[in-house]
Amino acid sequence: MIAKRLLPSFAALAALAAGQCALAQDAACLSEQEVVSLVSFALPTVMESTIKTCRPQLSPQGYFGGQGPALVARFAAGKPANWPGAKAAFLKLGASKDAETRDVIAKLPDSALQPFAEGLVAQLVASKIKPDRCKAIERGVSLIAPLPPQNTAELIAFVIVLADKAGADKASKFSICPSRS
Repeated sequence: MIAKRLLPSFAALAALAAGQCALAQDAACLSEQEVVSLVSFALPTVMESTIKTCRPQLSPQGYFGGQGPALVARFAAGKPANWPGAKAAFLKLGASKDAETRDVIAKLPDSALQPFAEGLVAQLVASKIKPDRCKAIERGVSLIAPLPPQNTAELIAFVIVLADKAGADKASKFSICPSRS
C-alpha cells in the first residue's frame, strides 16, 4: 500500500531513467552508489520541472504552490556533492558507440556538462508527465517531503535497483551492476 501511494512521486524520476535508457545502447552498468548520486543530483531539477509542468493543473495554494520552491532549494543544497557520481552515471548512460563523441563529452568541463545534464533532465520530465497525474504526483511528493534529501534519494534509488532486479530476466538498457555483498 505504501509503495502504491509513493509510486506517483517516483513518476518523474522514472521518466528521467526511461529517457536516459533510450540514450544508452551498450552502456555499462551503474553501481548502486552511482544511482543514488544521479538521483540526488537530479531530484531538484525533477521537482522544479514537475512543479512548472503541473502548475496549470494545480491550485496555487496546494503543496507545490506553497512549499515547492523551498523543497527544491533544500534538495538543491546537495547537488554539488553528488555531481561527481552523477556525472559518472550520466556519462555511462549517454555513452555512444562513437568513441570520439564519447571522449569529447567526457572532456567537457563541468561548467558545460552540468547545465546540459540539468536541461536534459528537465526536458525529459516535462515530456513524460501527463497532466491528469499532477495531483497524484503532488500528493506523493508531499508524503516524502519530510524525509531528509539523502534519505529520499536513497529510497528512490532503492526502488530503481529493486525494479531492475525484478526485471532481471528482461532486456534492459538501464542496468544496475550486481552488488558485491
